[in-house]
Order: sequence, then C-alpha cells, then structure tokens
Amino acid sequence: MDIDLEKIIKDSDKTIERLPVKDFSERAYLNYSMYVILDRALPNISDGLKPVQRRILYAMNELALTYTSKFKKSARTIGDVLGKFHPHGDTACYEAMVMLAQDFSYNHPFIEGQGNWGTQDDPKSFAAMRYTESRLTRFSNIFLDEINMGTVKWAPNFDGTLDEPKTLPSKVPNILINGSSGIAVGMSTDIPSHNLKETLDAVIALLDKPKLSINDLRKIILGPDFPTKGELLLNESELEEIYKSGTGNVKLRATYKVIGKEIIIDSIPYQANTTKIIEQIQDQIYLKKSIFISSVLDASDQDNPVRILLKTKGRSYNPADIMSHLFFTTDLEKSLRVNLNMIGLDGKPQVKNLHQILSEWIKYRLSTIKNKLSWQLAKIKRRIHILDAYIIVYNNLDKIIKIIRNEDDPKKKLIKLFKFSNEQYEAIINLKIRNLAKLQEKNIINELKELKTNEKTITSLLNSKARLKTYLKSELNEIIKNFSRERGTKISNGISSKAIEVKQIITSDPITSVLSKNGWIKFSRGHDISKKQFTFKTGDEYLLHEQTYTDRPLVFIDELGYVYNLDSTNIAISRGQGDPLSKYFQIQDGIHIVGMHSLTENLCILTMTNLGYGFICLHDDLIVKNKKGKTLLRTKDSYAIKSNNVDLDNDTHYLIITSDNYMIISSLKKIPILSKGRGVKLINIPKSSNETIVFSGVLRKGQSLLFSYDTKRSKKLDYDDLSPFIMEKNRRGKKIDKKFLLEKGKTTYNIE
Repeated sequence: MDIDLEKIIKDSDKTIERLPVKDFSERAYLNYSMYVILDRALPNISDGLKPVQRRILYAMNELALTYTSKFKKSARTIGDVLGKFHPHGDTACYEAMVMLAQDFSYNHPFIEGQGNWGTQDDPKSFAAMRYTESRLTRFSNIFLDEINMGTVKWAPNFDGTLDEPKTLPSKVPNILINGSSGIAVGMSTDIPSHNLKETLDAVIALLDKPKLSINDLRKIILGPDFPTKGELLLNESELEEIYKSGTGNVKLRATYKVIGKEIIIDSIPYQANTTKIIEQIQDQIYLKKSIFISSVLDASDQDNPVRILLKTKGRSYNPADIMSHLFFTTDLEKSLRVNLNMIGLDGKPQVKNLHQILSEWIKYRLSTIKNKLSWQLAKIKRRIHILDAYIIVYNNLDKIIKIIRNEDDPKKKLIKLFKFSNEQYEAIINLKIRNLAKLQEKNIINELKELKTNEKTITSLLNSKARLKTYLKSELNEIIKNFSRERGTKISNGISSKAIEVKQIITSDPITSVLSKNGWIKFSRGHDISKKQFTFKTGDEYLLHEQTYTDRPLVFIDELGYVYNLDSTNIAISRGQGDPLSKYFQIQDGIHIVGMHSLTENLCILTMTNLGYGFICLHDDLIVKNKKGKTLLRTKDSYAIKSNNVDLDNDTHYLIITSDNYMIISSLKKIPILSKGRGVKLINIPKSSNETIVFSGVLRKGQSLLFSYDTKRSKKLDYDDLSPFIMEKNRRGKKIDKKFLLEKGKTTYNIE
C-alpha cells in the first residue's frame, strides 16, 4: 500500500495556525501580562483581595475553620487551596497565608494562628505549614457570612470540577483598611492600610452626600494608619497628591520616649527591620559617628514587638537632636511609595483617587445587598407559597384526605380543585401526620404572618435607594462598634531630620598595616618593623604589608578584581591578631585579598590577572563608598594577582615572571590608564598551558632583580643585565638562565 506523505503533510497543515514569530510573541506576552495583572498581582476593589488570598479564605470557610471552630494544621488548608483552586507553588501560597495572619502586616488579620507565624523583625521566620495551626478570625466573617446568599458571581476552578467565587461579599472597603502591594507586568500597586473607623465614617458621609469633595473626605480619613504604628510626617508626605491622583510618597518615622539617659524606641516605620536599624546604630558607634550614644540594646519581646534601648552620653545634644540624627542616617525614618492601583468593577486595572475608590465600593456593596435581599425575598416567597398550601390543607383536611385515599390520580384532582402548584402538591404529600395537629396550624399562621411582614420590609428596601443606603449605614455602624480601634500611626508636622556632624581629629602617625593570607588585618606603630616580628594565628601566614599613616585610607583588591576602601577612622593600633577584613567589607566566601595600598592623592596601581591582562588605574578610580566594593579588574575565567604601586614620574618598566621561568620587561608607557576593565595583554602565555604569573613588579633606572633561595643565599641581575629581557608587551618573554634558579625548591624574587 502506497502512502502519500506529501498529501498527509498538506492536509495536516490546514489544522495548524500559522503566525509570524513577532505576532505570536506579542500575543503570548500580552496574554501572560493580563493573567499576572488580573489573576495574581493586583487586588480587586470589591474585597481588596488578590486571587490567592480569596481562595485561601474560601477554602478555610469550606473546611468550616471559622473563628469558633478548633484549629487545624495549615498544611490541610494549603492542600485544599492547591488541589481545588490555586495550582501554583505551595511555598508561595503558604507565604500568602502567613501574611494574612500577621498583625504587623495587616491592621485586621484574616487568620488566627497557633505556632510560629514570623515576627515583625523577621516576617519570613515562620515555621513550616506542617507545624502551624490556623483558623479564620472574627473579622473574616464579614467577608464570608453572605457568600451563599446569591451575593457573588461564581466561576469554574482550574479543572472545571468545582466553582469558586470571583469576589467575596465584603462588608467593608478592605482595599483601604488592610491595603495591598504587588508587582505585575508593567505596573505595580502599593496601597497603604487605613483606620477602619475613619474609612467607614467616610463611606457613611459619602452615602449622605455623594458629591463630597476629596478635601471633605480627607477631613475624615486623616491619612494611612499602619499596623506597625509609627509617626507620619504631614509636611513631608504627599497626602493631597495621593488622595487626588492616586500616587505619591509618605514619610514615616519611629516613635520614642525618654526616661532619664535612656531613649526607648517603641515603634518603627512599616516594613523596617529592627536588627538592621540596630546594626546601623552600632556601626555609627563603632565608627565614632555617634559619640552621643554609648550603647544600643534590643529589648523586644512578645509584649513589646519593638523596644530598642539607646543609652546616651554627654550633655552636648538633647534626645530630640540625637533622634533627628538617627532619623536622617538610619531606617528609623523611611519614605514609602503609594500607588492606588487596583482592579475596578469593570475588571480593568486603574489608579484611582480616594473619591473613586469609596464611590465604586459603595456601588459594589449596594449591589451585593440588593442581591442578598433578592435572594432572601425569593426564599421567603417560596416559603409563603408552601405555607399558603398548608393553610388550605388545614381548612379542607377531611376532603383532601378523602381524595388522596379514594382517587386513582389524587394529584390531578387536588391541583384542579384547590389550584395547587406542583411544588405545593409535593409539600402536601410529604407532610407528616404529626404536623396536622391544631398547635402546628397556629405556628404556621404565625410564621406566615411574620414572613409576609418580612416580605413587605424587603420589598420596600429593594424599591428604595434611600432605604438601601440606610440599611448599609446601619450595617457599617455595627461593624464600627465591633471592630474599630484607635489610630496607631500618629500624624504630625514633624521637624525635618538632619545629621549631626561629628568632627573627628585624626592624627597623622606612622603605622604599618599587615595583612595575612586568611584576610586578617592588624596595625603596628611605626615603620621600622621587621617581618620577623609579625605573628599570625595557627594555620595563617604573612601576605602583604604597607607602610602608611593613621589619617590615610587603605585600598584592597581581591581575586575577583573588586576594590574596597578601609576608612582612616577604622585604623588604630591593633591588639592581638587584629580583625578580619570581613568586619569591614562584604567579601565573597573563599575569596582572598591580593593587593593592599595606602590611598594617597598621587596613587597609581598596576593591576593584572594571572593570565597576563592588566592596566594602570589612578586614585579617583580606587575610591569606593560601600561595603560591597566595586568591580575594578574584569577577571572572567582568571583571577587577580598582586597589584603594584606605580610612580609614573620615575618608574619606567614592568616586570613579569611566569611559572615556566619566562620573564618579560616592557615599557609602562604602553599600558593604558583605565577606570575599570580587563586591560591589555602584558605577556603572551599559551592558552593550552597551565602557566601562570608567579611574580610581577615595576622597575626604575638603576634597580636590580634579586633571586633569593633561603635566608643566606641569593643572586642578582643588575639593571644593565636585564636588557635582554626588555621587549614589546604581549611577547612571550625570555627564559631565565637555570643558574639563577633552584632545581628543587622555590625561588623568590624581589626588586631593589
């Protein structure tokens, strides 16, 4: 049997959609962007929740984990959320659940937890979900108690086996009360939390006067109210711009009290870290930039999540000046970005102002109330319909019993005679004999009377916008009564913070800095110090030393080509074995320092890699202002080796010796001066070999190369004898005569 492959391929091509890569990429990226925006990162204005948060709360409600129930393992909840509604990572989902339980993340947490749920100092220090237990809080009830009353729209879950709510029927504008933050594609949101009473009072005011201006609303909502309290600086925050345009900045600072010579910090800005703040203050004490503070202590505990004790010294500065300095120089004062970006009722993301947010939420809540009342009304009408049939039964009991007993088709006869509906007939047939008692008839009459009253009340509510608003106001007042609390974040016109300039008098004394191979630095007084006097820890040994002065910073270069500065304020005569450089810099683990220089104004350095690439850099390019250092020499697949001081006025040549005993001497003028980079090839080392540079230095006229074999023996090549090795850069170099080298053992080199 012949198979026509061309025909099969041609027919299959008809089912394939063909698109240019450009169009396909644009469409795929747009789809992904919209998914992240709408289904992951941005909260909905209706309930102020992201999809994962909504799914967690709904799953817990379905598990009956209400505030009155027993606690259950958090892993049980996460399992349900992932398996039924949210097919993503369990770690991210559990983190979202943890945030819902943290009282320092939300003004009104949704989840009550048992176990370790993180601390304000370290929010991500929570225990694994197999250890913690949880249930919903009472506050969550105002999001979930109406969920089965026809109040929300439902959508199929990811596999179509279950339905999940698109939003929760929130009774409060949670988008403002608890706030939200998230990063989508091309947009983000940063909504600060607000005081519940202020927010609901603003909603009530807007219900009474829908045309209230933003300025009028701002008289009610004074500003953000963060769960970590703190103090909001009105004069340095853009509250007017935030509430009118939806974007701006707010400035928060810590609050404190003074007892004697102690300053007690009892709250810090939202998302600030106690440990980091203490480290910042300790650094200032160590660097003698805070001479007015003698010590800082973290006294935080369960009852006091933030309690930082500062002991002051001297009488030159009062506590207000000291705190102003710390506000300016540490995270005790922070600026927070506000971006009121959310998904509106139209399903589209938008940055909204305060009036838009509250008006749109009122529209949503009134619609939810109407849906709930309509559902209740339909339920009442169904019940009245059945009770009307029961009354007919009680009034015609004997006749109805006779028909049921004697007729072949009692249904047809009863429906025709008493005008029963199918629903009424089924209720009558299923009526139990004990319910035919006289007392039961009275109960039905009373119930019917009550239901008709309720029907009339709900109908009048549904037909009147004013009554619906009154209903909502009474609902909000009840929530205020049950959940309101005093404002935590103070609002004040605080004085702008400023740093106290501490003038340090640093003497210019001669000092020798000694660096060990393991990265320990120590300082000895004077320059007349022999290497024999240097002592090191067990397993450590000498690497470099530099004669400098106490008022000069030091420059360090590591194997990765990063450069670091040690400020002169850190230079003092050492005790014992000195200090590790990791105390001053953030050097990567396992990486060693290869260069140390005194940072003078005319400093020039020749820096190079073990494969022979290098360049000259000047003083300004060696200055670094952070502990992480900065890239100077790009090493790629090599590593930096010992750098050398260069005197551009007197030094004439550089000298390199390799592990295969090749030596090259070339002019320094041919080496470029760069701020950073890889540089040029200073010596040609074959790529296929394992040859590396074992010695490098700079020469000036009249200097010699000394070959040392032990403490007693050495040989020397004078300046004129070095001429055979002088050649253009990037050459292989010339082999050193064997008579200058040890056959067994290590030869060391020095220029003098």
